[in-house]
Amino acid sequence: MDAWTDEPATRSDVKLEATAEQPSDRPGERTVFRTCPLCEAGCGLEITVRDAPSKPGTVVRIRGDRADVFSHGYICPKGSTLKQLHDDPDRLRSPMLKRDGVHVAVSWDEAWEAVHAGLNGVIDRHGRSSLASYLGNPGAHSMSALLYNRPLLQALGSHNRFSASTVDQMPKQIACGYLFGTGVSVAVPDLDRTDYLLMLGANPYASNGSMCHSPRFSGQARSNARTRRKARRRRSSAFAYRRVCR
Repeated sequence: MDAWTDEPATRSDVKLEATAEQPSDRPGERTVFRTCPLCEAGCGLEITVRDAPSKPGTVVRIRGDRADVFSHGYICPKGSTLKQLHDDPDRLRSPMLKRDGVHVAVSWDEAWEAVHAGLNGVIDRHGRSSLASYLGNPGAHSMSALLYNRPLLQALGSHNRFSASTVDQMPKQIACGYLFGTGVSVAVPDLDRTDYLLMLGANPYASNGSMCHSPRFSGQARSNARTRRKARRRRSSAFAYRRVCR
């Protein structure tokens, strides 16, 4: 996340060049624009940064980028608290190894040596099928992870692979794989042109329309769809939302 604050704000959209640098009423502050890394919605962030002599690049405030052509200033509760995650004293800033029951900071060379010894030890004793991997959401927003995760998994030689996708969306990806030839080609609903929206066992208030790649899912569906129907067995916030939309 340090990459958020290491350069001036820039925009690729010509229409937004005038707002690329926003003046601040407070000296020593600047505004940078980034994309939220937490989920596939990719909401635009407007981050106020203070360059104090003692601590340059301090995040002061995070809010939705109102000029973002996709999210239009929307930001979810997770995105608005990225400052707390950025400044968390428990945030890992270096590799850690457990020695004598205590985690201690080590160099990357020491960390990779420990990984090498640990993996080879398990493989020698139990075979490659004893290994398992888990990939989280941030890997989808990291170029290095996108490039190197696959070679790493192939080198491990284990079919025990798990990820955020296997937890909450694998059935959809399997269905899309049969339909389109690959599980990566996931159909995205066109909420802007939707006349009838049927949700089965879904709660957009909880998931924020995950896998729809749509910031402001609830508001967008509510304003655009003429008819909405939900099929659920229990009451929830989404049930109340359905009653309001009817």
